[in-house]
This record gives sequence, structure tokens and C-alpha cells, in this order.
Amino acid sequence: MTPLTKSVTRRTDDRIQWPGGSKRLVVTLYPNGLIGLRPEKTRREEVIPVTHCYSIALKARVLAEREAKRAKRRARAKT
Repeated sequence: MTPLTKSVTRRTDDRIQWPGGSKRLVVTLYPNGLIGLRPEKTRREEVIPVTHCYSIALKARVLAEREAKRAKRRARAKT
């Protein structure tokens, strides 16, 4: 794996709602373990540590698995 030694910025194909239409999302990976997110053609960037992103993703997966398990139990109970 290549270590991240300088910032890398990429434009995604995903769009977010923005006043007057939608804009693509720009993602920047910083070497100090941060991720920057901003709408294309704007300057204001929201920055979040990579560890927080992983924690959020993990919690979302666990919640989805719990909900699927709960729905499966409910469906089994109705039959």
C-alpha cells in the first residue's frame, strides 16, 4: 500500500442538493488522517478524521444488520 504523503483531491460523480440545483462532491484526503468534503466550485470544506468516518460506517452497518434481523423476526412471527 502506498503511504499518503501529500493531499489528494478527487471529484466524485455523486451529487448533493444545493440551492439552485445540485453539485458534485469533492473529496480530499490529507496525510494527517483527515478527509475533506465540499461541493464543487465552493471553498468551504467540512473536515472529519478518518477514524470518525470508520466509526460512523461501522455503526451504520451494525444498525442495518440489527434492523434486518428484527424485520426477519417480525416476518417469522406473522406467519
